[in-house]
Amino acid sequence: MNGRWPWWGQLTRPFREMHESSTIHLILGFWVITLGVISGIDDGFWRSVILGHLPFPGPGFGTWLQSLFWTVSFMLLGIGLFSRSRLIWFLTVMLFFVRVAWLARLGELWSDPVLTIGIAVAVAALIRLNQRFRRSSLGSGALLATILLIFLFGYSVFGTYLLGSHFTPPVHSLLTAFYFSVVTLSTVGYGDITPHGFEARLFVSSVILLGLTVLTVSLSAIILPVLQRRLESLIMPNRVIRPRRNHFLIAGNSSLARNAYRELNQRKQKVTFIVNEPFEIAGESKLDIVLGDATDLEVLRNVQASDAKALLALSDDDSENAFVVLAAKELDPPVKTVAVVHNSKNLSRLKRVHPDVLLAPQVMGGRVLAMYLTGQKIETDRFMDDFLSVF
Repeated sequence: MNGRWPWWGQLTRPFREMHESSTIHLILGFWVITLGVISGIDDGFWRSVILGHLPFPGPGFGTWLQSLFWTVSFMLLGIGLFSRSRLIWFLTVMLFFVRVAWLARLGELWSDPVLTIGIAVAVAALIRLNQRFRRSSLGSGALLATILLIFLFGYSVFGTYLLGSHFTPPVHSLLTAFYFSVVTLSTVGYGDITPHGFEARLFVSSVILLGLTVLTVSLSAIILPVLQRRLESLIMPNRVIRPRRNHFLIAGNSSLARNAYRELNQRKQKVTFIVNEPFEIAGESKLDIVLGDATDLEVLRNVQASDAKALLALSDDDSENAFVVLAAKELDPPVKTVAVVHNSKNLSRLKRVHPDVLLAPQVMGGRVLAMYLTGQKIETDRFMDDFLSVF
């Protein structure tokens, strides 16, 4: 298509470069934050905050409360996208669909074309780039817990303020609503402020139920990963789970793989092995070992291969190294690959999968030995070309 219409390739080039960029999740996060700011401007939320004109309970306060919810939700989820959390990605997409349905229900879908088009572009980009959001970590769980707690507390405070006349004594200030929310959510219940009437009691019941739910979800999102890592360390004492970011991945358990680990470890680099069976290295008390097939794309995603500095295919099997490189090419974003080839007849085949760096130590050793035994002068340039090929 680009050959027939070269202008189309030039027009879509910035979008293709953005798709290949490793910072696309940051761009999408800032985009969602910007949509939150625009939503607040349209609803007059920022104007009321800057001028300090907080509406009193009534229809106007309900509109302001809705604006607060959408604005804060978009901005918090936009920040959450920076972590590339799969859960935050899902919540963001769902919230966008709810926002569009809400605007359509009110007949205001095109009241602000910029916001509507911006949401449509964001949803399309998030769905198209869903593979960029595969991370599941303690940090993303803590962020989700924080967002849920903020939503719950905001719901409790402003809901109490909105239904202030249904309490005894009446709640006419945000400070009193804040106090009541703290007492209720902490399950202390002094009883100095009590709800009366169906609406207030139903609201307080919803706050209590939501509080129990959010507390359970928050604890599971934060504590369960910690317990899982602790159990793994007890079951496999020679293994330690390190934060997998800016790390090196080594696929294989060859002598070259072990020596590469020692050299990287001496340079204070984080290294993760991907092997089929557990093993030990003499003198090394703790290793980060993942049991699995390095040619499996899902295994590479689970070890955050896209966040790694490089993936080293250092198995004794040349064909396995080639398949590891091919699997790494399917990652989004791709990771730098280093492959080793042992048999000279496989050298051209390994080059066809285009690893970033190709090592051929056996080829190099055989050629140097032959040169030395026959009295031939060792050519440095040719020596390096045979040993190390950088593409």
